[in-house]
Amino acid sequence: STASNSRVSPATQELDEAVRRARDMAQARAAFLANMSHEIRTPLNGMLGMIALALDSGLAAEQRQQLSIAHDSGKVLVELLNDILDLSKFDAGQLELERIPFDLGAMVEDTANLLSQNAAPSVELTCLIAPDFPSTVLGDPTRVRQIVSNLLSNALKFTRFGRVDVRLSSIVGGVRLEVSDTGIGIPEEAQARIFQPFTQAGAGITRQYGGTGLGLALTRNLCKAMQGHLHIHSETGFGSRFSADLPLPAHTEAIPPAAISGRVVALGNPGSGLAELLQGLLPRWGLDYTRHEDASALAGLPVDLLITDDLEHVLDLRPAIAAPILLVTAYGNFLPAEQAEQLQPLQQLARPLARNALYQTLRRTLHGEPNAPLPHEVPAMRELRARILLVEDNPVNQLVAKGMLGKLGCQVQVAAHGQEALDCLERDTFDLVLMDCNMPVMDGYEASRRIRQSSRWPELPIVALTANAMPEERERCRAAGMNDYLAKPFRREELLALIEHWVPVSG
Repeated sequence: STASNSRVSPATQELDEAVRRARDMAQARAAFLANMSHEIRTPLNGMLGMIALALDSGLAAEQRQQLSIAHDSGKVLVELLNDILDLSKFDAGQLELERIPFDLGAMVEDTANLLSQNAAPSVELTCLIAPDFPSTVLGDPTRVRQIVSNLLSNALKFTRFGRVDVRLSSIVGGVRLEVSDTGIGIPEEAQARIFQPFTQAGAGITRQYGGTGLGLALTRNLCKAMQGHLHIHSETGFGSRFSADLPLPAHTEAIPPAAISGRVVALGNPGSGLAELLQGLLPRWGLDYTRHEDASALAGLPVDLLITDDLEHVLDLRPAIAAPILLVTAYGNFLPAEQAEQLQPLQQLARPLARNALYQTLRRTLHGEPNAPLPHEVPAMRELRARILLVEDNPVNQLVAKGMLGKLGCQVQVAAHGQEALDCLERDTFDLVLMDCNMPVMDGYEASRRIRQSSRWPELPIVALTANAMPEERERCRAAGMNDYLAKPFRREELLALIEHWVPVSG
């Protein structure tokens, strides 16, 4: 028996060795990707930031549309980068999930709105959120957004006409997110294969539709990491339905909005997503709601508002119908000004309709509350008077951050590296330091350590700006004495939230 024991052990050693090698490789790959991601994020930050600043200035409609498409493409690049990073974190066993309250319904609507420009012209995209769906749930918003965004991008990519629907409902112990489409469908034998990284259902698909094939592998991994399940129901030629059951407990219950009164009539196809959405929402909001397929049925009916998505026949409705019209169009399909003029009073909203935007529009139109904010209007930012020291060596990123901070009403002083930052602090007083981590001469970690060692600025908040989005990076920043962390590329809203948090209002 001793002989057989000694025979086993070299084999066991080899196995252990192989496991260790695989783990080291996964770790090395994760580290390599983290560094690559840093290199890629720095120019991306400059690009997205500059486009965002240009979008804030006075532009012709055509330029605005071109720039916003460029901006959205940049955001998609960032998401792709995050997907690749996440897959490598899974392999290295490093994925950490947050658990915070967030509004999943609004997130689904925002994500669908962002992706709506990828819908084919004859595809109707609709968000159908159960009326009793909680107003916030507990979980990791970033990861859940990736699931929504991956499933939805897929559905839109493979659907040429018909409907794509995102449904959100409560189930025992969590939520069900369902994305269904009327696209090409997936043959049974390919359904197991589509969850492998870098593969798609068939060789011809990559050529016809493009894509990396990372989305579903990552989505399945994310669902698993959340202790959830991803199911697929599909038939070739009849579309697909992906449903993710996720254990995200309700944090705050649904808040029903104040009732609105009025007679609303919809004109359109009974099989449309719009018909389903309006039927689910309007009666609950207290409205007297009916739907007709043909405008001739409206003769003599009292109507306070007419809702339609029929672009072809909308111009024939005047002057026979005098009621205000709400026209629902696809992304980028608003009526040109001269046609809209003939149809006044007219409101136009783009699909997919978000509940809040629809509610505010109805309330304004039916109750004539002219001061109810338009759903697409950004509330005026309150001016921050903060004095900020920006420590950043990349000239493009200096301009981006300065531009954003200037728009928020901050005074900005720029230092190109850590030593220069220390000199600035000696001379002037600041409310906040935004510290890039990787710089020549003296990096952000060293500069932060020195600021903390000196007893002169005990209360000064230091926020790291870093293009490295790994959890250990956060730890490194904390260890160096920084208070908070902002990953590039950041948006103006994130910057605003950060400053509001760290700079007392009185200052």
